[in-house]
Amino acid sequence: MMILTIAVRNLLHRPLRSITSWLLLTCASGMLALLLLVQAQAGRQFEQNVAGIDMVLGAKGSPLQLILSSVYHIDAPTGNIPLREAQPWMQHPMVRAAIPLSLGDSYQGFRIVGTTPDYIRHYGGQMAQGRMFRHSMEAVLGSAVAARYHLGIGDRFNGMHGLGAEGHVHEGHPYTVSGILAPAGNVLDQVILTSLNSVWDIHDHHHQEEEEHHTEAGEPASDSARQVTAVLLQFRNPMAQLQLPRWINTHTRLQAAVPAIEVNRLLSLMGSGIQLLRLIGWLLMALAACSIFFMLLQSLQERRYELALLRSLGAGRARLLALVLTEAALLGVAGIAGGYLLSRGILAALQPGLAQQFHYVLQHWWQPGAGEAGIALLVLLVCLLAALLPGIRAFRLNISKTLSHA
Repeated sequence: MMILTIAVRNLLHRPLRSITSWLLLTCASGMLALLLLVQAQAGRQFEQNVAGIDMVLGAKGSPLQLILSSVYHIDAPTGNIPLREAQPWMQHPMVRAAIPLSLGDSYQGFRIVGTTPDYIRHYGGQMAQGRMFRHSMEAVLGSAVAARYHLGIGDRFNGMHGLGAEGHVHEGHPYTVSGILAPAGNVLDQVILTSLNSVWDIHDHHHQEEEEHHTEAGEPASDSARQVTAVLLQFRNPMAQLQLPRWINTHTRLQAAVPAIEVNRLLSLMGSGIQLLRLIGWLLMALAACSIFFMLLQSLQERRYELALLRSLGAGRARLLALVLTEAALLGVAGIAGGYLLSRGILAALQPGLAQQFHYVLQHWWQPGAGEAGIALLVLLVCLLAALLPGIRAFRLNISKTLSHA
């Protein structure tokens, strides 16, 4: 207890040096903890939202863009495709399930998704209030949408054409809230779900113009009016994964994107940035270790007469070594606590923006992550190693020589 008291007083005696070392440790441990949490949760969210989807069928363009827009709802769609061209693949013998999506409208930044009840069942959605949409212009709200704008059963709202903050509001075609979903921890929380007919009906005037164009071209007008943005497909066997995407991309006007391939590509791109930030974190840790080393070494030089007096009063060599190591350990514990608070503060600040713009919900972000214990032990180890040489010098302190020069 006496060693702990002396160690605390020594650190407070030189506050600027102690605070500098603490700040470096806090930034290093906080950055490493933040990267660990974001990487783990991002991987979990990406895997959770793409689970059970073997292929996405959509318009030609970037396959990654098709996955991001149709599965994660965080990018603009590649375009629409005629339903009649997608139906043969939706009804293919190798396809177990097919979920059509029609995108393009939004409400206050939340996307309106025209689909079927199978979409909600696929993600394990449960009704908290009301019922599933049954008729055109009925909508089921994700939990985050309902909470953000205080919408309830029977309330009405107007959608907006486009996915940005500005666009044409569909004044004459309001949606009626028929149900609200319970929190699911996936993309369901951040979307507004309605039937395909709702989307087709609300854009009927656009379709009429297209019908006239296609009729002049000799194409069936009724078929061209029914379009979807994408279709989420689940295969019956691995053979379909090998055959269908390649065949569709080579022989049709449609695009087949495989989520597993595109998500791995995205995570590898993210990994480069994360590796750079992790390198910065390790650099800060090394600077913190150097700061602690020089602080303790200089402090030892300044307090050598004090330490010699302690030795002459009966304090053993091991106690002096323990004193120096305790000072370093205290800095390490303070750095770990500061890093935890820093990482959680950043996550709390980022959470609303991530949920609003990227439909990314951090779950249990205040709880210590699985790898944070390792970071804490590493911080303590670095601090103790930095204090080892000053501690050895204190251990080997020559009492008579030091006091004779006093």
